[in-house]
Amino acid sequence: LTKYSPHPCYAALMLAKKPFGKLGKRALARITAGIDGALVLPDRSANCHVENLSRKGCRLLLGEPPRVGATVVVRVDRIDALGQIMWVRGQRCGIAFERDVPIAAIERVRWAAEHEAAHAKGKLSVATAVWR
Repeated sequence: LTKYSPHPCYAALMLAKKPFGKLGKRALARITAGIDGALVLPDRSANCHVENLSRKGCRLLLGEPPRVGATVVVRVDRIDALGQIMWVRGQRCGIAFERDVPIAAIERVRWAAEHEAAHAKGKLSVATAVWR
């Protein structure tokens, strides 16, 4: 071992698979979503960009975020999650969900973000099938 090489015990950790998402100080990891969604409030609704998402919350980017403490519904893909605005910074806000979002729904959003063209094509074919 040299002064700058890692201890052999750390080598396995450094080569381990990447985690599901970023954890930081959170209890659950968040995935980088980068997908469009909607924010519904009692008096209005707005399109938004879901920057990240976990079972317990998300971070949104939108033109005019609601005030801290507001109750909202976040709609992304097939998820409708009731939550509360926990913080607002500029055009971004953080939302804590009232109930955990199912893991299968998080995986669906992750797939949609990673396969944007295929997801858009699938949404279009579903929409056109309704009119047939």
